[in-house]
Amino acid sequence: MALRIIVPCVLILFSNFYGLHGQISPNMSIGDFAFGFYALQNGLYLVGVWFDRIPEKTLVWSANRDSPAEQGSSIQLTNAGALVLTYVNGTALQIYNEAAASLGTMENDGNFVLRDNSSRILWRSFDSPTNTLLPGQVLVQSQKLYSNAKGSSNSNYSTGDFMLEMQIDGNLVLSAYHFADSGYWTTQTFAANVSLVFDKSASLYLVNGTKDEIYSITKNLSSPVEDYYHRVTVEDGGNFQQYIYHKRNGSGWKRVWRANDDPCFVNSVDPRDVSKGCYQENMVNYCADPSMRNFSTMVIDDADFPPDINNGDLGEVRNVDVEGCKKAVMDDCYTLAASWMNSTCIKKRMPLLNARKSASSKGRVAFIKVPNKKKKLREATNGFSKILGRGASGRVYCGSLTSEDTKIDIAVKELTKGTEKSEKEFTTELKIIGRTHHRNLVRLLGYCVENDQRFLVYELMPNGTLSHFLFKEGEKPTWLQRAELALEIARGLHYMHEECEAQIIHCDMKPENVLLDVKYSAKISDFGLSKLLNKEQTRTDTNVRGTIGYMAPEWLRREPITAKVDVYSFGVMLLEIICGRRHIESNRVEEESEKDDLLLSNWVLSCVISGKLEMVVGHEPEALSDFKRFERMALVGLWCINPDPILRPSMKKVTQMLEGTVEVGIPPQVYDYVSNYRKY
Repeated sequence: MALRIIVPCVLILFSNFYGLHGQISPNMSIGDFAFGFYALQNGLYLVGVWFDRIPEKTLVWSANRDSPAEQGSSIQLTNAGALVLTYVNGTALQIYNEAAASLGTMENDGNFVLRDNSSRILWRSFDSPTNTLLPGQVLVQSQKLYSNAKGSSNSNYSTGDFMLEMQIDGNLVLSAYHFADSGYWTTQTFAANVSLVFDKSASLYLVNGTKDEIYSITKNLSSPVEDYYHRVTVEDGGNFQQYIYHKRNGSGWKRVWRANDDPCFVNSVDPRDVSKGCYQENMVNYCADPSMRNFSTMVIDDADFPPDINNGDLGEVRNVDVEGCKKAVMDDCYTLAASWMNSTCIKKRMPLLNARKSASSKGRVAFIKVPNKKKKLREATNGFSKILGRGASGRVYCGSLTSEDTKIDIAVKELTKGTEKSEKEFTTELKIIGRTHHRNLVRLLGYCVENDQRFLVYELMPNGTLSHFLFKEGEKPTWLQRAELALEIARGLHYMHEECEAQIIHCDMKPENVLLDVKYSAKISDFGLSKLLNKEQTRTDTNVRGTIGYMAPEWLRREPITAKVDVYSFGVMLLEIICGRRHIESNRVEEESEKDDLLLSNWVLSCVISGKLEMVVGHEPEALSDFKRFERMALVGLWCINPDPILRPSMKKVTQMLEGTVEVGIPPQVYDYVSNYRKY
């Protein structure tokens, strides 16, 4: 017979293995945790789990955080074995609806569990966390914790603006995901099948696929551990924090660790309710400081600012177009920003809340005043005197900035003035690299807009381009260095294609667009020609872009492009990296070497077919001693440059093949050659 809990009649199931089949009296304290209807201040209820033996009754998990239930709603373990929340209006939320459950138990570790007739576990609340982890809980790859919107007020436990994600690439990242933030705290760990563990001793650490600890976050923060309640939570203000509560004489939760030591790292507008938004890092008073009158106004489409009820808007300008709103911002020194929609310009004063992009901001336009900093960049680069390089889009300078006694080496890219192409590349670079966070992608530190000049500021890559490293005169990189560089580039592209919020197609992968840091690790750069795809997109139509020799055939056929164009370019680069020479070398004709030697891919294919692949690296003992790996990488390169994009592997599979975790088959080009040969 099905059992039903109706709010507020029978409210709670307590821990110590009491279940939905048992007879539990309301408000009866048995264990440390309770499951049932959790009452909010606004008269609504969440189906959740909370600490029941402390006055705060801290909520640690809920099934319906974004749709609270009214009085008269019910939780039911049905005859079919499903756990269902039925709202008072008759709509139902399926909390669990798979194999038939016959028993629900509230475990004493805070885990609510459904079991079948054989006591086999079918479902656990630990496997679908909200904003908190408890001792014994694990956050596996792709799982996320989301902050509450206004958890401090005990009235709004809906999904907030901040997210902790255990990424597929092994990196644990804390970000303001609503604002396309790439992450303001990260472990910088990259490995396969990484999980975040909060163990029974209340230690917090990362383990890899073989359960080996690879990164320690916290250990031994309270002793003896059994005297305390423990939790780690993504707070509504954006910090990830660990708390303890003494079981016998505690007077509240005590924070023992936080991801960001600076409490103003995410700067709260209202200290009493940090979820309202953030200050800019440095507020500028354009009226008080005449030197700040030199500024530009950034225009952001499909964005606005959350309403500021306490401080109010500065004013409205009606019956204006976008340009009129922009002028209103520039002419008023008290206005820091504005949002425009339906011919109305709403001016914003300090403090300025975070801009946002969401479904509700579609069609709106946001404006933000940005102080120009060309003077600071001029000083940082010693008058733009040291040129690192020149390209079609502009020049790159070397320099350094000082921040709080810390010297930061930078590369400043000055884009060509006034052209539509350079303006588009500038906007694309900001849009794309601003949302990425990966060890094998170059990091954007800032930018400057002044009149028709555009500057991008990056972390300096002191060892230059991969092109220079591979093909310079003199000493060449070792085989092991080259093999590792190829894998790092593959990981960066895999991240762009499959692990970003929106897929990024680079469109111009070549050795000149890969930079090397102080440890000679690869960083993909130059996103000015890249394409950003929506979640539902897998291909796009665009003008031809890229570099001859690295361009996939579909570019020239004017076909819709996919991420496979990057796979093709990577394949060309991979052969260059492992062979240590350019894809095309015209001097080979003069030297009268192998007939296919002019085009590297043709030569490698010919050597594979003839069983003489050793010839490609016959001059390099280190590669010959690791020939099995060299052969695997050469075959991967041939797979990548298949003329048919459908037959090219994804960058995820490319990465796996390079790592040796996936078998590499014979490339189709080899079969095609053999089949054609047999016809004659």
